[in-house]
Amino acid sequence: MLGRVTVIGGGHGLAAVLAALRHEPCELTAVVTVADDGGSSGELRRHGGGPAVGDLRRALVALAADGTPLARALERPVTVNRSGRHPLGNLVIRSLADVFGDLGHAVDRLGLELGIRAQVVPATVDNVSLMAEAGGGVIFGESAIGTSQAAIRRLRFSPERPRVSDAALASIATSDYVLLGPGSLFTSVLAVCALPDVVSALLATAARKVWICNLQRQPGETAGMSASGHLAALRRHGIRVDAVLYDPEAEVSFAPTHLARRGVEAIPRPLQDDEPGIHDPVLLRTALRGILARPRQTASAAS
Repeated sequence: MLGRVTVIGGGHGLAAVLAALRHEPCELTAVVTVADDGGSSGELRRHGGGPAVGDLRRALVALAADGTPLARALERPVTVNRSGRHPLGNLVIRSLADVFGDLGHAVDRLGLELGIRAQVVPATVDNVSLMAEAGGGVIFGESAIGTSQAAIRRLRFSPERPRVSDAALASIATSDYVLLGPGSLFTSVLAVCALPDVVSALLATAARKVWICNLQRQPGETAGMSASGHLAALRRHGIRVDAVLYDPEAEVSFAPTHLARRGVEAIPRPLQDDEPGIHDPVLLRTALRGILARPRQTASAAS
């Protein structure tokens, strides 16, 4: 048994990690952002309010067995009058949330139907939106932040201190490892990590915190930002990691001495797929298996 593992983030990066770990002998929880305001999730929020569900759907599908008919069906687009075209899974999650009166219960039930062994947890109980301090003002909304041409200094939330789910906080508190990313730095990773209650939970947990570094800069959001700039952004938001998993041949990469000077363990591993910017699933699984199989060390706050 590889212990208890919490994975934090959203989007395709989170889904890649969950797919890599779904067959591993660990107690796995995904804490997923619900702040998206683009695409299908954004349209559904504009029409009916509530949190975004697209990243929850991706996480559930990533954890399901390959070829599961229900998982394939959840990804199929359907057209609903006045609401437009959406992945079926988004509509199913929203409908279940209406029936149960609780998004967390809806996701749990769909996870049972999919036969997944892990838990998928919405990061916040409240409906939450992202804001970012950039340039001389404030950018509103996840989509606008993701395409910002101004350097983002700090992420903020509306409401200012959204309620984080008890399940998310409990998972962080009791985990042996917490994995952050990969994914959009501000709109996926920090969209969860920078929540005030999550920052406190990450500081308090004895879990070893490992940041899975992106392979490339992201146009707009992290354009021109170095690997050390990514790490500095995490630290600006109160996130201290114990180790960084990165590909030494990738565009976003570290010199091991840079991390050592900051008290952070460097874990350089080949991770790139043939497609630029994509983590190879086999290489990612191998790297993560090696990290989780080591005897757990008590987390130390890197300065």
